[in-house]
Amino acid sequence: MSIPDIVVPAQRNLQPQAHFQAPRRIPPASLSSSSPPFSIVHISDPHLSRRYYREHLKSFKLLLRSILERRCDHLIITGDIVSTADPDDYFLAREILSRFGLLDGKRLTVVPGNHDIFGGPHRAVDVLSFPRHIRSVDYHRNLALFREAFSETFDGALFLSGDNSYPFLKRIGPFSLLGLNSIPPWSLWSNILGTNGSLDEHQFDSLRALAGSPGIAGTIPIAAIHHHFHDMLDQDSCGNSLWHSIEARTMKLRNRRRMFRLFGALNIRFVLHGHIHRNEVYERSGITIANGAGSVCDDPTRYLKYNRLTYAGGKCEIETEMLPIPFQTAGVTLPLKRFPAGLSQSRLSPLPAL
Repeated sequence: MSIPDIVVPAQRNLQPQAHFQAPRRIPPASLSSSSPPFSIVHISDPHLSRRYYREHLKSFKLLLRSILERRCDHLIITGDIVSTADPDDYFLAREILSRFGLLDGKRLTVVPGNHDIFGGPHRAVDVLSFPRHIRSVDYHRNLALFREAFSETFDGALFLSGDNSYPFLKRIGPFSLLGLNSIPPWSLWSNILGTNGSLDEHQFDSLRALAGSPGIAGTIPIAAIHHHFHDMLDQDSCGNSLWHSIEARTMKLRNRRRMFRLFGALNIRFVLHGHIHRNEVYERSGITIANGAGSVCDDPTRYLKYNRLTYAGGKCEIETEMLPIPFQTAGVTLPLKRFPAGLSQSRLSPLPAL
């Protein structure tokens, strides 16, 4: 039985929508070892902008082209799609995704990042003005703009919390995907820069209700969220530098233990996220977690990359695949002929036709 479609506004003028249709039921599903292979590609934090980081546009397009030239049944982007929360940049992102045929709920899932809602400082002078700017951001309006900008990707989604867009549930091949919003409103005490994360009570309540229903039985539950699950105050993570100490307090995800208890009740196997600009796969509380935020920029290994979650023969595995294409720069950047020391070339995908 297929999931009933959610009615999505046809207009594309990026005006906030006040109400969204809520689900009445979650249909059953079945999964067996004979189910066909299925591949999810995960990336994050492309930080697209018309005004800043033009090199990110080139990297993002090269990455999408490479992904689509290989097997990719579904793409997940876990936030910070744009860098400024400017509606013009939403249109830019829409234009690129549409050009690659990805503005489709069956092909693409997105969740918001802090830059999608609050923007961020992009020049040295912005660092001083940003704390004052963020207090004037209309959080609910920008969250609705994000939802409307990528409305096609919500086709087929079940909204689990009444009129709230998050959490939502999508059936993607053998997977049940939970889309979460970890971007809370601005707060002087807990989110002064808009970079800390948490789930609101509506999302917790909805996840608890889902845990007690048969709606995701017979599938592989996974979650998509923007924020990471590291303890950045750990000595190995942040060292003794003042900057890392500040970063650890302004880029953290609150209530992680509470989330992991719910993830365990939901039998979630994989969590996909972004926020910290590097690609990595790690374990927390028996759950495999993948960070895709080093896909197009800032990762210490400066090559285009993505995470791939594959289901085949009744088994799942996730790994980072790296392309022999360096991050693009403001000028013209050609693919390198030599690979960085220490990388296994067997993990590097062939160079795409440009």
